Amino acid sequence: MNRSEPQVRPVGRTCLFVLATLSLTLTPLACGRSGPEMARVTGKVTYQGKPVMKGTVTFVAISGSGHNATGQLDPNGYYRLQTETPGDGAELGDYVVTIYAHDEQVLDYKPKVPVKAQRRTPEKYENPKTSDLKATVKSGSNEFNFELTD
Repeated sequence: MNRSEPQVRPVGRTCLFVLATLSLTLTPLACGRSGPEMARVTGKVTYQGKPVMKGTVTFVAISGSGHNATGQLDPNGYYRLQTETPGDGAELGDYVVTIYAHDEQVLDYKPKVPVKAQRRTPEKYENPKTSDLKATVKSGSNEFNFELTD
């Protein structure tokens, strides 16, 4: 062996174990979702004792830095919120809840005039300034059921 060449030592098992452990520990941090914590949010909306079958439920973030979350009502009045991707839920925090539920507008071709869409719920629930529905999303799974009144 030439004395001018540096000596190379074999890597010990301990070093390999430490490197493997670090790579497994850091991988989820590097590849995971960044941003605020999300929680699953589901529930049911009823009006006059019956499910609201069509419409949109929106959780409007009270804090200026939060994101809104929305969900579509199914034929049984159930919804599941999403913020960015289907079913991802809502960020933790406080919300005003709005519900927009109208029958679709249909064109009557005799005499070709639009038929006004019928509201399925009281108008006050459509606007965050007039809706009295509130929700606080916490870590884990959340269920918020809303019985709308006139």
